[in-house]
Amino acid sequence: MFIGYLDGTLLSIDAGGVTVLAGGVGYELRLPASTELGPRGTPVSLWVHTAVKDDAIELFGFATERERALFRLLVSVPKVGPALALLLMGALAPGELAHAVRTGDLSRLTKVKGIGKKTAETLLFHLKDRALEIAAAASGAPAPGPTTPPVPSAPADELVAALTSLGYRPVQAEGAALRARERMPGADLATLVREALNVIRAAPSTG
Repeated sequence: MFIGYLDGTLLSIDAGGVTVLAGGVGYELRLPASTELGPRGTPVSLWVHTAVKDDAIELFGFATERERALFRLLVSVPKVGPALALLLMGALAPGELAHAVRTGDLSRLTKVKGIGKKTAETLLFHLKDRALEIAAAASGAPAPGPTTPPVPSAPADELVAALTSLGYRPVQAEGAALRARERMPGADLATLVREALNVIRAAPSTG
């Protein structure tokens, strides 16, 4: 049985992570350093990735479902384990990471403490076609409160955020998003992003 979502009360915070009380059980989770939580006793809701090892079960918590998806994408890269994935997510916002991957910015990745050139090259090689997935994490809404079911963000806002995360100017992103939604009403985010990129590529250069 895997834990996918926890809704409870924050019991403690330390260098190793947090403990969340849910249903009378205290769950220990490791989080990206960038995750912001309130003081002890605060209601907290986290999306969870459960990692099963031969000798232990580890839980990793994330403020949004898209952050968890990004974590799972990172740990799918050879030789990138949970600790390294959390390090990257704590040091780089999803938009920054997506831009570094899209542009092949090796120096940006190696500026993260603990990421050497070889690891950075491995990340760029395996993620070069996944920049859109990484950018999607930038448009995720905060985790819902303990009594509120998860609600997706507005597709229009997500689409513009994904495009700007990839390095496009806001005006350019908004125009392309508008055209994409006109062409493909009701399409999901991934489809809209692809269509918006087609709009941008087909647009005449302004110099």
